[in-house]
Amino acid sequence: MSPTLTLRSGDAVVQVDPEVGGRLVSWRVDELELLGGLSRVPEEYGCYPMAPWPGRLRGNRVAVDGASHDLLPTYGPWAMHGTVLASAWTIVDVTETGVCLSTGLGAAWPWPGEVTLSWQLESEALRSELMVSSDDASFPADMGWHPWFRRRLGRGGDLVWHAEAAAMLERGDDLLPTGRRVDPWAVSGPHDDAFEVPNGRVELHWPGVISVTCQSDARWMVVFDEPDDLICVEPQTGPPDGLNVTTWVRPGFPKRASVTWSWVRPSRSR
Repeated sequence: MSPTLTLRSGDAVVQVDPEVGGRLVSWRVDELELLGGLSRVPEEYGCYPMAPWPGRLRGNRVAVDGASHDLLPTYGPWAMHGTVLASAWTIVDVTETGVCLSTGLGAAWPWPGEVTLSWQLESEALRSELMVSSDDASFPADMGWHPWFRRRLGRGGDLVWHAEAAAMLERGDDLLPTGRRVDPWAVSGPHDDAFEVPNGRVELHWPGVISVTCQSDARWMVVFDEPDDLICVEPQTGPPDGLNVTTWVRPGFPKRASVTWSWVRPSRSR
């Protein structure tokens, strides 16, 4: 197991693994561990950045200027969650409460570029920023975060989530959006679905234990709650298979996204 960096602020502690995607492998508040996972497969644990695309791509390809670029499968039959979630990241700067890391987009991506990631811990908040930049060419890019939250924390109620979603994208048999927008509350779970959330806000509640607000400048949230004991609520700048309709990264004009998770415990509510 690779060495991790430990960030502390008040009674909050997170551990960052620079060698496996710059991800959080632990996120504890008052000794409560919020993160879990299905296995040690990189896609299946902790909280990791997704870039230069989140989720699945139809046909594992991206089309630019009439040319189709094929990407190799990385998770089952899918080129999944970008190219950097299992990469070794370089530490740019580190303090007791924060770290900044960077990594290249890798040989699997057709265009050279870089991703920068920061984690900043406060006593009642965790902030993260992502930036995708281009070396010498223009290309489409999206990004996001993939936290695996524990459904149960050992006490209190099971995790529930709520968002002011404007729409949900209908999911086809291929697990990708069909292009049809549906009433987000007309479809019952379990979910592996993309929700459009214009205000970028999702409330996560473990009743009687802790409430976490996820606030992002990304307007999409993918919710994956099929596992019995885990729920993923993923802020993303675009939906799955969204690269052909996203904004572009150009030399000197990177794309950025940010998210803040803030929390309150019942005993400390005002």
